Amino acid sequence: MEGSIANRARRPRAKQMEVGTLETNLRLMRPPREPTQSSPFHQLVIILTTRKWFLLAMALLGGILAGLAGFTRPVLFEATTQVIIDAPSSSASGGMAIAQDSLESSIDDHLTMLSSEGHLRRILAALRKAQTVDGTGKSVSAVPPAAGSFLSDLLSRAWRQGKIVAESPDAADAPELKALRNGMRVGQELRSRVITIGFTDPSPARAALVANTFAQVYIQDLIQKSRASDQVHLDSIVASLPQVQRDLVEATDRLETYRLTHGAVDQTGANNAASETAELGRQIFLSKASLSASESRLRRIEDLRKAGAPVTAIAEEIGSPVLTDLVTRQSGAAADGDLRNAITLEIEQSIARIAAEANVYRSQAAALEGRKAMLDAAVADTANQLSGLRALEPRVAIVTQHYNELLSGQQDLTRRIAAPSPGVAILSTAWPPSNPITLPPIFLIPPSMIVFSLMGAVFILVRNAFNQTLRSEAEAEAELGIPCIGLLPRVSGLHAKKLRHLVLSQQNLPFSRAVTSLLVAAAPTQGKGQPPHIILVTSSIQDDAKTELAWSLALAATRLGGRVLFLDLDRKDVRLTNGFRGEFSTDKARNSFGDYVNGRCVLKDAITRMPEIGIDLMAAPAPSDDLLTILSTVDKCQFTEELRSAYDVVIMNGPLGLGGPETRLLKRWADSVLFAVRWARTRRSIARGALDAIGAGGSATVPVGSVLTRVNLKRLAGSRLGDNADLLLERV
Repeated sequence: MEGSIANRARRPRAKQMEVGTLETNLRLMRPPREPTQSSPFHQLVIILTTRKWFLLAMALLGGILAGLAGFTRPVLFEATTQVIIDAPSSSASGGMAIAQDSLESSIDDHLTMLSSEGHLRRILAALRKAQTVDGTGKSVSAVPPAAGSFLSDLLSRAWRQGKIVAESPDAADAPELKALRNGMRVGQELRSRVITIGFTDPSPARAALVANTFAQVYIQDLIQKSRASDQVHLDSIVASLPQVQRDLVEATDRLETYRLTHGAVDQTGANNAASETAELGRQIFLSKASLSASESRLRRIEDLRKAGAPVTAIAEEIGSPVLTDLVTRQSGAAADGDLRNAITLEIEQSIARIAAEANVYRSQAAALEGRKAMLDAAVADTANQLSGLRALEPRVAIVTQHYNELLSGQQDLTRRIAAPSPGVAILSTAWPPSNPITLPPIFLIPPSMIVFSLMGAVFILVRNAFNQTLRSEAEAEAELGIPCIGLLPRVSGLHAKKLRHLVLSQQNLPFSRAVTSLLVAAAPTQGKGQPPHIILVTSSIQDDAKTELAWSLALAATRLGGRVLFLDLDRKDVRLTNGFRGEFSTDKARNSFGDYVNGRCVLKDAITRMPEIGIDLMAAPAPSDDLLTILSTVDKCQFTEELRSAYDVVIMNGPLGLGGPETRLLKRWADSVLFAVRWARTRRSIARGALDAIGAGGSATVPVGSVLTRVNLKRLAGSRLGDNADLLLERV
């Protein structure tokens, strides 16, 4: 058939037959080099230096956020009031050490009670009745506003905590109690007896009022507790005075009667019995006083329960630590049936314990009265035997002394009730502060910038550790196992005219120099009188700039002289090829590579000429033609000889390496293979898989080299890896 490959193969150019075989490309055949070794600190500095603008942006972001947070947060003022604890007595032996231990224990107790939930609720009740004046002269509420962050409100809505807590009786006070607890500060001044109570609030007047209320409410509560305790003791003394008075009158009458009847009689034998009787009377009095206090306590508890008093009031009256802890947990947590049952059970057990104590006192008083009756009988018998004088006189003296002690105690308790001493006094009251405790916003910016810079550095290091792309020539050689002959700089908005201008008109620019270096490395024997060279360009994935590399090599080959053919075998990446065809072709061929190989046309009918750039284009096969069938049936020696006879350089823009076995068949047609790898984009595993698919190491006669495409020269040079980026950035 006329125009077939066999006929064309019989008419080679005579001058080409006289040239010897191609020289081996030593650069493509050299062993891969090892990556540059450097210290971990040096690598860390290089990684962070390459992303310095990102770190600067993170620092600026942190400074801006800190400034906004500083300007939007409220200015806080802290007011402090001080209370002093009364010094304990140290009159006993070893009293100093005991007094110091007692003082420390007392201070710990006061600190705990000042921070307790019950005390905060009493303060809240007192603040609701008070008013304060702000800086503008307006009267505002003394209760600190409940402040909640957006995140806490969002979480509470997400977990539906608000609805659960609302079932608790004290749920309405929870936000205000939280504000009080967050703004409160209670602490001991060094090792002194002074306790400082501070409160922080945006309003200076409200901060001073709340701090003073903390101390005043606490002292008033201590006064009430002390007065209530003294009142109970006074009631027991007043209740026992009539009986003691009757005993004194009876003893005195008996003594006077005996004296009038019998006169003076020696009473030595009855002294001991009388003393024991008096002691039993004292013990009976104490037992009855304790019994009276227990019964009074039981009556008050029952009255509170009948009146429907809160659990906190009942727990305070009972005074059980376990019950107090359960009530505190109930007020600070969601409603829990088990917790309510535990509180009810503890109240019943506490009432039972108090009733048992009353029974013990009652039994003890009855036993002592029985013993006293026996001793009274014995004393009476002895008095009768010894005329009773010595038995009556000590009894009168003891009863008189006991009566006087009760009267003295009554007077002392009356005085203490009228002027109670809680053991704590206010040392200094709080005044509205004038200087805020919050730092100016400018002081928040430097630490925030540092923190955000560290966060950015950590992000960069983590991202770099998980980066599986190829970012240097040495790294590409080490990972792929083939030489990396160079790189192709990145150019934004690349199209046909711009690419021609960069390669042919701007020969001193890094892009043109890089392309020329790649061409010389791939075809070192090019030039006048040298044999033709076929270069196959392929890649692993579509976005590896394979077509861009192929057209750049074709344009650079025109500078070496001779005819250049661009053989397009990629039917997917056609944007740049169509751009060249539309911009520079004079006559568009209606045939393609498939038509030429199958003998349906001659070479000149399959060629689209571009005389302006000196390149001939052979289009990719039609979609109806199977490229694998074409490549497997054609005689590659005859085909390549035909191309060598007509062209000096043939650039084959091959299909993707992962697309199928076509690239492996095309490898046998080429004198060298260039494998395009997208810099900092193509993953190592994909590139290795594509090389395995085309058999990169299977033939020693067809060298394969990799090319890093779309390289950011400044970033690569900033990495200090010693690649060609440093040379390309130098001005020529």
